[in-house]
Amino acid sequence: MELISLKILTILKMSKSKNKLSGFTSDKASSWKADAKLRRDNREWLKKSAAIALRVLDTLKALGLSQKGLAERMNVSPQQINKIVKGHENLTLETITSLEISLGIKIIESIKGKRPAA
Repeated sequence: MELISLKILTILKMSKSKNKLSGFTSDKASSWKADAKLRRDNREWLKKSAAIALRVLDTLKALGLSQKGLAERMNVSPQQINKIVKGHENLTLETITSLEISLGIKIIESIKGKRPAA
């Protein structure tokens, strides 16, 4: 009798644990594989985007400027600045130029007067 009660108690505890664990899971399929492929396929521009993000964050700190303040200077939403400083945004030349002007920095340097050999 005591053994049966112990088994029932164990089953009830396991059921309770299973219910708790199910609260942490999602019915939605994970996208980790697609995300990993995206990062691998876009590795080069993601590195550059991350470098720009660090440069922007360092400059904001040096200037004592908030992300919201930068957003106002650039006439964009604070959410857009947040995307930029996360380093996962594929920035356009227009956005990079606006960052340069708004922060008084150079992000892209062009090579003047040099052309590839024919």
